[in-house]
Amino acid sequence: MTTRACLAAALAIAAIPPAGAADLPSRNQPASPPPAFTWTGLYVGFNGGYAWTASDPITISTVNLYDSSTLKFGAASAAGATGTVAARLDGFFFGGQLGYNWQFADRLIVGVEADVQGLGVRGGRGQNTVYPAQRDGAAATSMKLDRDLEFLGAARGRLGYAVTPTLMAYVTGGLAYGGANLSGGVSQNLSPGLLLSDTVRGDHFGILTGWTVGGGAEMALTRNLSGKLEYLYYDLGQLWLSNPSLHHDNLVTQATIVADATSAHTRYNGHILRAGLNYRFDFSSPETAGSAATPLFASPKFAPVERPRFEDWKFMAMPYLWTLNLNGTMALRGETVDVNGTFIDALTRSSSFPLAFMGRAEAENGPFWAYGDLVWAQIRFGGSALSLRSPVADLSVSASVSGRLKSTFAIGEAGFGYELARWKLASAPDSFTAIDAYTGLRYVNMSAHLDADVIAAATAPLLGVSIVDGKSVLSSGTLWWMDPVIGLRMRHSFAQGSKFEARADIGGFGAGSKFSWQFYGGYSADFDYSDTHFTALVGYRALGMDFAKYIEGRENGVNQVIHGPVTGLGMRF
Repeated sequence: MTTRACLAAALAIAAIPPAGAADLPSRNQPASPPPAFTWTGLYVGFNGGYAWTASDPITISTVNLYDSSTLKFGAASAAGATGTVAARLDGFFFGGQLGYNWQFADRLIVGVEADVQGLGVRGGRGQNTVYPAQRDGAAATSMKLDRDLEFLGAARGRLGYAVTPTLMAYVTGGLAYGGANLSGGVSQNLSPGLLLSDTVRGDHFGILTGWTVGGGAEMALTRNLSGKLEYLYYDLGQLWLSNPSLHHDNLVTQATIVADATSAHTRYNGHILRAGLNYRFDFSSPETAGSAATPLFASPKFAPVERPRFEDWKFMAMPYLWTLNLNGTMALRGETVDVNGTFIDALTRSSSFPLAFMGRAEAENGPFWAYGDLVWAQIRFGGSALSLRSPVADLSVSASVSGRLKSTFAIGEAGFGYELARWKLASAPDSFTAIDAYTGLRYVNMSAHLDADVIAAATAPLLGVSIVDGKSVLSSGTLWWMDPVIGLRMRHSFAQGSKFEARADIGGFGAGSKFSWQFYGGYSADFDYSDTHFTALVGYRALGMDFAKYIEGRENGVNQVIHGPVTGLGMRF
């Protein structure tokens, strides 16, 4: 090729338009910016904290109804059983919440939230008084009043402001409700004279409604996970208790000499400080582009995912701690006992530390999985955590009765399950949701020992009571049954080794217990340490049981809910 030809070819190449080069892919093209974070979406979570009272007093009032005593004890008897007792209403609690947020105008957030907590919030105090009678003598009175909140919940609105894209400050308020219990006992001696000291006890449970208001802050830890710190003030109003008549009888003639009517009331209001953890579901969060403001509801796009295939078996073994709280009743030899106690009660109001062992094992291969779970615990309750519901009518001398209960129970479960469906969101390809069905057996063995202190020498043949140094042993016994159970499990994997799991089952159906149910919800995360594979979890578990068996014509059984937070650390193989 001549020199002139080479020069012409070079000029032709240089004359190629730059637009042709623009059509070639560039290695330096910037990646698409990630979507803006938004608070919009449906979330679920759990919380725990401390509650303390805003008003201390329990007020008791007594009116004299009848007085035929020569020393005119009526006025002194009524005045001695009237007064105000300071009773704090403090304790720890755990619970869960469900809510929905909508972020608009870039930084404003409105939402609704419903929550419920199981409480160890109790308080009570005694008081002794001596009042002179109108002519001579005196009325010596001993009073013991207790109150507690068994559960507390709310349905509230929230109005928030995004201080930063991932930090929200908010105010909240709405309807509050709670299960309140008020109990009291009055014992009185009128002297001098052959007048018998009489003790009356009353116990009243009611569901109260009121209002709550407060505020807090919530911070996003990941796109789905957020933590919050919240303060609330609640006011549920008052609860009233009317005791049986307080009467004094002549020891010889058994005739009533003095009779009074007593009633007590208190207000249930206070402060709550709690921390919580929320998980917001991907399917409820609209896609964002440049702004955190979103439509009110998302239009998620789901894609099916192939179920895992049968390959090698995988195993998990985990000891865990279930912080037990008991609410319900227990029947022993026909005597019904209210049992409302928390793990805090077992720690602070028991002569011995609660003993417990819990463990769970799972094996899975493809869509098939099997499980085993064991719970063994021994707990003692007394004082305000336990009260006798039915009256001790056949005692020849009515007296102050306070109960104590030692309960030992074992719960064993085993079964298998199969994955029914699995899908993912098009906007979250690294996560998936799966639904499983499972069936199995649940074995329950419960033994209980109940005793009651009676400040008198008395016999109670209808209850089978024997008096030993002033203590009457009411009943001891063991109950056991086995329930068939069926249930569903939902698993949502956020990423590899990070998932939320919810299980719910029902059982019994008269084959073992009348009916039983169970719910568990929790978050688990996998991690490795020194070439060992671990799994850590935190969640909440509740188990309800209704079982009855008649022995010698008397009912024995339980109708209880056992619930509380769960934490565990296990190994994967």
